[in-house]
Amino acid sequence: MSTPIPSGIGDTPPQALVVGAWERFLAARTSDTFCAAWLALIREKFPAVRQAAVLIESADGQSFVPIAVWPRANADMARMGAAVQRALGERRIVLVPADEQPGLLHVALPVSANERIVGAVVLEVAAEAKDANPLLRELHWGSAWLSNLLGKRELDAATAANARSIGILETVAVALRHRHFQQALFELSNELRQRFDCSRVAIGLVHAARVKLAALSEAATFEKSSPMVQAYVDAMGETCDLAQVIEAFRPEEGSPPETYRAHATLLQRVGSDALISLPVSHQAQTIAVITLERGNGQRFSDAERQWLEAFAALFSPVVAQRRDAERNSLRRLADESSRFWGALLGPRHLLWKMGGLLTLLLLALLVWLPVPYRISAKTVTEGSVQRVAAAPFEGYLAAGFVRAGDVVDKGQALAKLDDHDLLVERAKWTSERDQYDNKLREAMANHDLTAIQVIGAQLNEAQAQLNLTDDKLARVKIVAPYDGVIVTGDLSQQIGTPVEAGKKLFEIAPLHSYRIILEVDERDIGQVRTGQQGRLLMSGLTDHPMYFSIARIMPVATAQDGKNFYRVEAKLTHESTLLLPGMEGVGKVDIGKRKLGWVLLHSLFDWIRLKLWNWGL
Repeated sequence: MSTPIPSGIGDTPPQALVVGAWERFLAARTSDTFCAAWLALIREKFPAVRQAAVLIESADGQSFVPIAVWPRANADMARMGAAVQRALGERRIVLVPADEQPGLLHVALPVSANERIVGAVVLEVAAEAKDANPLLRELHWGSAWLSNLLGKRELDAATAANARSIGILETVAVALRHRHFQQALFELSNELRQRFDCSRVAIGLVHAARVKLAALSEAATFEKSSPMVQAYVDAMGETCDLAQVIEAFRPEEGSPPETYRAHATLLQRVGSDALISLPVSHQAQTIAVITLERGNGQRFSDAERQWLEAFAALFSPVVAQRRDAERNSLRRLADESSRFWGALLGPRHLLWKMGGLLTLLLLALLVWLPVPYRISAKTVTEGSVQRVAAAPFEGYLAAGFVRAGDVVDKGQALAKLDDHDLLVERAKWTSERDQYDNKLREAMANHDLTAIQVIGAQLNEAQAQLNLTDDKLARVKIVAPYDGVIVTGDLSQQIGTPVEAGKKLFEIAPLHSYRIILEVDERDIGQVRTGQQGRLLMSGLTDHPMYFSIARIMPVATAQDGKNFYRVEAKLTHESTLLLPGMEGVGKVDIGKRKLGWVLLHSLFDWIRLKLWNWGL
């Protein structure tokens, strides 16, 4: 740690420091006089001390600087810095030989106050001293005076800072006391005038680089166009332009003219001896200016200036919040618009600019970009004609030759019914027919007309029953009516079960002749027209898109999964050999060109309109 020694300290001859050291020590009123007298007492008691210094912590807390030296400051004192650094680092007394100076010893002692190192004492002693213990003991006990002095300095500084903080907070509270900001500024100006014994205090507000006088102490109202008010506004504008604290004093005879012209003009106008203007800044912008005047010939001290600067820092968010809160609607709209356009067109906020540009580009695309609009719908394929193979009469299932998905030819047997009972019945009716035929021949030989008529009717009945049985036997095998594919039906697990007449056993669709069924949502059906083109992809044929045209729109809705759908029939433009009945996929109907925004948002707008209509709006 460096210990710079100023050249102006300790220029008093050693004899003057020794003579009357105790009187000076007891009568000391300042810290440097007290420490110089203390060093003189040490030197008087220990003549082996060649030079000494008392160091204290600097204002920034980064180094230690001398407050008193004996006999006088010189460049040789820099060689004692190593001992000081070691004593401060180890927090104890150190006794080390002087570097490159045989015969000299350096003694360094840290001085603490409130459990914190606040200073140090360093002495250069001749090595011929036989015993250094008395010196070390004297330094140890005598350092209590320095600890007390430096502790009192810290206590006084803390007390002053506490008093300053309380005063600042009390003054800020005045600005928060009133509901209306104008009244709060008036009370604040009176409070500052009384606290600093000023002749007048003025407060101005800054908006858009223009200053407006808002409050004058002891003046509830004032003429805004008067020369004095204009002088205040000019001086505050000068402070706002320079963005720094400005102090101005009445020039004495023979002194150079004042450099701050607006403040010099204000001094002449109001007749004060000194004034100070402080900018109140918020987010690197001056939002208010406070001007204080004195006419008693006194200037503002450094402590008062520090107080005012601390107050301005705490007062700035109050001004910003109260000013924004009391804006009217037009002013608020103008400020927000100005802030928006400033951020958009100014040199900063690059991300906001890029976001705004992208937003405008997106809006332009939504409003003006036309895109193809298509309606999607679930799609299923059906045969253009479907035939049902049903049971021709009641009976039992004897065999099933095909199942769903099989391709069959015209006349191919699909299934067979049990014909045992039919064969028995056929034999029965054949026998009865032959019997009635023989009886008819006998009646004709006997010329029995009545018997001929009765037996003839019975013969016709037996023949009819025989013909019916033959017809059933001819239909025991169920055959395909045309070339096609079995859509539904699987009788392999139902052999021997009874079947009723007319029961559906198979559904057959012709090969390569299909129709497309689209399930269009009721919200989109209004835009579908006959003849519109479209394209579909089937689940198993995603790499083979197929084109179709709308052939028919069914006017009846079907409820499914909580939604209403309309059945729309379509025909393929080109038949596909890969397509099979019952395949599912997604079809899209080309409606035409629509704006991108309408395509993305029309469903939402339709829903909003329906809800508003439902609520009676």
